[in-house]
Amino acid sequence: MIQISENIKRTRIKEELARRIVNGEFSFGERFPGLHDLSREYSVSYVTVSKAVKLLESEGYLRCQKGIGHFVCYVKPDQVTTEKVVNFIVGTAYYHVYRHFFTEGARLFRGKGWEVNLLRIRPEELYSLVSHINSPEAYSILCAFNVNWERFTATFGHIVKRVVVLGKLSGNPEITSIVADEYETVRLCMEHFASTGRKKVALVCARPRSELELLRIAAWRNAVLDAGLSQEWVRSHCLSLDLENNSDAEDQVFKVFCTWLEGPLKDADAVILPCYCRTFAEACAARRVTVPEQLSIVFIGREDKLVTAYPQFGFLDNNFEGHFACALDILEDRFRSGKCATGSWYFCPPGKIISSDTKKNKTKGGICK
Repeated sequence: MIQISENIKRTRIKEELARRIVNGEFSFGERFPGLHDLSREYSVSYVTVSKAVKLLESEGYLRCQKGIGHFVCYVKPDQVTTEKVVNFIVGTAYYHVYRHFFTEGARLFRGKGWEVNLLRIRPEELYSLVSHINSPEAYSILCAFNVNWERFTATFGHIVKRVVVLGKLSGNPEITSIVADEYETVRLCMEHFASTGRKKVALVCARPRSELELLRIAAWRNAVLDAGLSQEWVRSHCLSLDLENNSDAEDQVFKVFCTWLEGPLKDADAVILPCYCRTFAEACAARRVTVPEQLSIVFIGREDKLVTAYPQFGFLDNNFEGHFACALDILEDRFRSGKCATGSWYFCPPGKIISSDTKKNKTKGGICK
């Protein structure tokens, strides 16, 4: 007698259950049969069925509601909706900082007849919203998440048509992203520094291997070389926190900033800073570096509290209004036509730099291109 391993049984049951879901035996939102029932139906152990169902959950066929059971969240890729519904899905910390822009984004969508659901969640809990993201009636805008798209294997065709990632690259070439125009960002920073006679501009990076930061590095490199600085300057003044591998604790970042202020930043007269505005200000104070007299700083991002607290800094308005306007254009077109241009990057130009001289200037940037 040939024995079939538990792994093979598990895979076969998973594939059979997936086939039944795809064929419409269970509809979206319907409660899935319990594990004991499935164990009896397929004459296998509870453990084998449990592992098969876990695989279905990990691929986006099912959602587990603890203490209640599993629910189907599979939807066909060609599902059409007649409802203008959009989910704004955002990390709680990110929303706390940029609440105003999400309020304005929701107002923009509602003005075009969309129902907006604002869903705030911790990044590690994103996949608990799989039924919202897979909803046959809704589109979704994801903000400030690193998404493992394998968790949506079952419904990937639907995801491509219904999801837009805002503020960072999606991580998958088929999922549309709306991101800042890094070349224009660097150009505005360099123009701002040049207006005060500064050209020795250093660049701080947070995650230098991310695609967006690579674009920013390339733009900065070209700009400083065009300004007459050397390749040696490029090598020594592109400074990386490397938060993918190093600690993001503020006390550790403070030490790094202090080291830079005593080292490579001593001969710089300006710096482009992507994060840790308060910590950098504290490091400057600790090392008695006066801002902007000795070192001019532009922080990428407009947080009103920081603009008020640090008037000596410049703040680049990253034009979230333009990001949401671009998302609205994309989803309006998809709703009307039922089609989408997959794999698209939309580059959104930044707004103005708000500094001690221009704080009242909050001119919006343009729309995406």
